Amino acid sequence: MSSFVVHYDDTLRPLVESLQCTLKEYLPGTLWAPVTKLEQVRPGGFALLSAEHIRPEDLPLIAARCTLVLVKDWSLNLCNEWLNRGASACLSDENVEKLAAELLTQRRLQEAASAARGDGEILQAVIDAVPVPIFYKDEHHIYRGCNVAFHEFIGLPQEKVVGHSVFDVAPADLAQRYYEADETLLEQRGCQRYEAPVRYADGSFRDIEFHKAVFFKPDGRVGGQVGVMLDVTERNQLMHKLEKFSHTDPLTGTGNRREFDAVAHRELRRHRSKQMALSLLVMDVDHFKQINDTWGHPVGDQALRFLVDQCHSQLRENDRLFRAGGEEFFMVLPQTDVNQARSVADRLCAHMRKQVLRLDDAEIRMTVSIGVIELTRGASLEDALDLADQALYKAKREGRDRVSVAET
Repeated sequence: MSSFVVHYDDTLRPLVESLQCTLKEYLPGTLWAPVTKLEQVRPGGFALLSAEHIRPEDLPLIAARCTLVLVKDWSLNLCNEWLNRGASACLSDENVEKLAAELLTQRRLQEAASAARGDGEILQAVIDAVPVPIFYKDEHHIYRGCNVAFHEFIGLPQEKVVGHSVFDVAPADLAQRYYEADETLLEQRGCQRYEAPVRYADGSFRDIEFHKAVFFKPDGRVGGQVGVMLDVTERNQLMHKLEKFSHTDPLTGTGNRREFDAVAHRELRRHRSKQMALSLLVMDVDHFKQINDTWGHPVGDQALRFLVDQCHSQLRENDRLFRAGGEEFFMVLPQTDVNQARSVADRLCAHMRKQVLRLDDAEIRMTVSIGVIELTRGASLEDALDLADQALYKAKREGRDRVSVAET
């Protein structure tokens, strides 16, 4: 704690000598410094002034100092006037003990405030050490504190955050979303967890998981909220990738059997509710085992990728291709009756018959056999696939490189 310095105007020297004697035991080490004008006292410093000697230019400075104004004829009304001007106290210059008591009180208040600031600095140092953004707001949603990670995240210095509304620090659309979440939290007086996009300092948007809780004042009233922000962008991206991988064939990039089931059932419900035509194709590469046996599995993998590219070039925008496993593929053809589906299948067969996969030491030609079925009202997907599969094997029995329509 720094030395206690009491500045006073020199006209009060006799009174000050009495105060020194009275306070010697209670405020040892107090320094007494005469001044001629209030601007000589630093903001926050103590000043003991006679009302008679306060100059007009001193008046705007009173509130910025701990100013004790002494008057000859004290009254409650006069005291109130000086308090309204910013004085810390107004006392009679005839009662030394009351003046000494006021100085002692002000000193204790200064020590308590200093201790509180020290505790606040320790708390700030603690939250600044936390590597995730932390903030707290009052009951009016005004930021009252944050840590270094928070203001670095949003790209604003602390002085541009503390004392500001969320609408001052975030884009309007996001700010409204945060504000509504804050309103709900304070109304429910509990905890809250949700995800929302937040603009990072570089202008990019990150997925943030907010963990917030209400805190209360000593009298039980809501004081505000404290929140922690966890950046879950990479986690979400990984989850999206895993979700995509769970529905995608890793070799060809087409949907896998799981994705086929989801899409086919969705289209089947649509087909039934809107009474639209829906057809399926089941396709198999003819003699694919010979490609693997002759050229090896890496070339076989290239051949399947080549096949998928060629199929995509012939399918329509809404048609979907899936790898069911090995060299077998399913196709979902929305809004397509059996005759249209047969035309699509014939086009695929004719196209593949003409294609050549040229590698450094090989030229691979492939043909395909295709089973076709239109889903009739009431038919299950499983039954339709079984009939289409039978049609596929009929095409193979009849010589391959051809299309066969299922008998329904």
